[in-house]
Amino acid sequence: MFPSVRPVLASLLSLVLPAASLFAASLTARVESPNGAPRILVNGQPVRARMFFGAPGSSALPIGPDWQKIDFDFTAADSADTGTMHFRFGHGAGDVYLDQVQVTEVGQKSDVIPLCDFEGGQGDFDRDWTSWPQGAANTVGKITVESQAGAENGSGLHVKLTAPPDGQWPDFHLYHRPVLHFAEGHHYHVQLWAKAVPARSLFVEFYQPGQPFVHLGGPADPFPDQIKMAAKVGVHFITFPIGLPWPKPGETENFTSEDAACHTVLAADPRALLIPRIPMNPPAWWREAHPDEVMQWENGRRDAMVPASPLYRHDAAERLTALVKHLEEKFGDHMAGYHPVGQNTGEWFYEDTWKQPLNGYAPADLREWRKWLRAHYHDDEALRHAWNDTGVSFDTASVPTPAARHAAPAGIFRDPKTGQALIDWAEFQQQSMADCVCEIAHAARQASAGKKLVLFFYGISPRIRHGGKWPRHLRPLCAAPRARLSGHRYRLLADFLFRSRPRRQRALHVRRGKCGARRQDVAQRRRHAHLPGHRHAARLPRSRHHPRGHKCRTHPQCRPGIAGATSHVWMDLGATGWFRDRGMWRQMAKLKALDDAMLQPPTPFRPEIAAVIDAPSMWRVAPGGQAVTGPCVTEARSRLGRVGAPYGQYLLDDVAAGKVHAKLYVFLNAWNLSTAQRHQLRDATRGSVCVWCYAPGYFDNGTPSLAAMQDLTGFHLRALGDVKAWITPVAGNPATLHQPFGLQHTVSPLFALDGHAEDILYTYPDGSGAVAFRKRDDGQGASLFVGAPGLTSELLRFAAHRAGVHLYTETDCNVYANGPFVAIHATQNSNLQLNVGKAGPVTDVLTGQTVGQGPVVSLPVLHGDTRVLKIGP
Repeated sequence: MFPSVRPVLASLLSLVLPAASLFAASLTARVESPNGAPRILVNGQPVRARMFFGAPGSSALPIGPDWQKIDFDFTAADSADTGTMHFRFGHGAGDVYLDQVQVTEVGQKSDVIPLCDFEGGQGDFDRDWTSWPQGAANTVGKITVESQAGAENGSGLHVKLTAPPDGQWPDFHLYHRPVLHFAEGHHYHVQLWAKAVPARSLFVEFYQPGQPFVHLGGPADPFPDQIKMAAKVGVHFITFPIGLPWPKPGETENFTSEDAACHTVLAADPRALLIPRIPMNPPAWWREAHPDEVMQWENGRRDAMVPASPLYRHDAAERLTALVKHLEEKFGDHMAGYHPVGQNTGEWFYEDTWKQPLNGYAPADLREWRKWLRAHYHDDEALRHAWNDTGVSFDTASVPTPAARHAAPAGIFRDPKTGQALIDWAEFQQQSMADCVCEIAHAARQASAGKKLVLFFYGISPRIRHGGKWPRHLRPLCAAPRARLSGHRYRLLADFLFRSRPRRQRALHVRRGKCGARRQDVAQRRRHAHLPGHRHAARLPRSRHHPRGHKCRTHPQCRPGIAGATSHVWMDLGATGWFRDRGMWRQMAKLKALDDAMLQPPTPFRPEIAAVIDAPSMWRVAPGGQAVTGPCVTEARSRLGRVGAPYGQYLLDDVAAGKVHAKLYVFLNAWNLSTAQRHQLRDATRGSVCVWCYAPGYFDNGTPSLAAMQDLTGFHLRALGDVKAWITPVAGNPATLHQPFGLQHTVSPLFALDGHAEDILYTYPDGSGAVAFRKRDDGQGASLFVGAPGLTSELLRFAAHRAGVHLYTETDCNVYANGPFVAIHATQNSNLQLNVGKAGPVTDVLTGQTVGQGPVVSLPVLHGDTRVLKIGP
């Protein structure tokens, strides 16, 4: 009911331009891709693509097991007659106690919140306070008023927090009922007593409810400080949340809140380049006026909008157009771009995708589904043949039932004989979302006269879930005119190579092309490490206060410049000041030399290893298929990242079209191919080594076929029955492989080598060949078949050696390299032997110190260290 202000972007962008040329009469911000390497141009000048995202918020208040008095003052950022006071507690089980809450306007006799000591019992809480979410949606919090639980042994408020059964923490908070009065510019004093067992951070904030909520104040807003720190090191791209005025018919739109948000940023940095984040979900009145266009789940829940709805797309584009034109007129010399966000967490995947109830049961879904079927099949006879249903027609086709969508009678994949409707539905949903994004992007481009960036959160393909619930349909975006994605027209996003665990990726949809973005949303300061409610606490990087902090523990900052094809967004996720650290920003400034070298001229990122993914194959995955997609797709990224050489991710059909060139291709999910695609892949990968992961080519354009698998891989294969998908290396194998992998249970289908194969490397528990290597019959390259789901870094290194890939190290380590630069991130303590490939000095970019002479340097590292190195003078 009262959602938090949750910034969903942010990172560091270092922009250094001459002061006189930073702003022009009509600022332009575009992407160009000379030599296949995208870069952002501001007024025609290439700039370092580093950004900071933040939002007005409040600093965290640390509380422990002893009662402590909390006092702070704030100045109201806006006026409100229905203001609220919010308490949040982070994510973590424990107990929090509150007492003697009081809010006073400085210099006035009356209180905004009179002293609330809960001595009247539960009634004191119920009269003035409540919590969110309500009912069954609240899986974590219980609030009671208890005697002798207060600060002076009187009554006090006890908030008991327990971990949610599904591991998904809701935005649980308690808040004062919306009756509080605040005046813009007036000063207020807040005091309360609090304690927590175990220790945690308490978040106290004041809001004016609305679309969106307006942050009125709280403990020391860290947002302006972070903008100022970023500006001092040349980071001027600032992204921040604003609202989208969406008035009822006949009402006048009001841009006051949006203007105020822009003024806040510009007050902190007069040279700021603004990229507001704009919510595209329609307001409640629109959903009430257009119930057919509102999403509906199988359990009857209704919320958000149907992305396939032409009415929603039209109205959303109209409102976005009005906002962009207003901002261009008022702040045009500072507007660098626009970032529309929508659906789940603003990331353009379907609302509550990871939860059990399925959406798709709104009238608009059925209407647009039938339109899509007409365009896809053209006549009823073709539809009946595909669905194996003589009674279906375009006028009678229904959205597949929840029971059918939840079932998996054929195992990992849908059976095309009985489940083509389910496969089509998955494609329809993903196509609809991609088309929705494209229409909104077009509106923003048109409204800004094609002069500004348009950004989207999109492209989370490696986190694809089962049953078509979360695959991303990238082709409509990649196929747009002059489109480029992360350094190559058809290249998927480069991975988060420097993370020891997979993390999310984002694509920036930009005018005149596309470039990738990486989002850093991990707290940067060691002082946050004690927060048990913070989901990244176990993986915090060392701060500047750590003895070895100068070695760039905050490793993701290093990659964008080296890639020469991505931007980097540093995100203060909780709006609590994660990046309020001058030492951290000074580290960012040291990367200027790296960024400048990659901009003039831009250096395309063309790694020798290509991880290849096929979104359409995922539409065939049934519920429970994450047993395979997890190790084959999601977890494969960390294995690839530790091989010891850089890699990129690409779409399968672009590899088939000959647009990706690598020495080693790793096909993660090439499960459904046509005869033409198989032949194209063989031609495109001639002379290279191909790794074929679980069930490669299983579907011959929708039909299961062992012959197609052999045609693709060159191996004779057979289906296995009741055998665990766990494989172990053959004793004395020529590759000296040691690590078993796979699944400790059966999956269907599962395939083994049929008969003799050269260089069998792994076997199943029954002795059947599971992994084998062979040269192609034409002698132009080789294939590695991997029957069980998953990969290991040592197996990939074996393939890399056979392919002639330059390995910078034989030790598990994340490596990113381009031009004269190499960055490594250590995944273990070691004395790393780094083969940079040529003679000459090797220098640490951040310290300027020479670490050795190439081609091989010895580099002592601890787990988590990142080093950025330059090869040569």
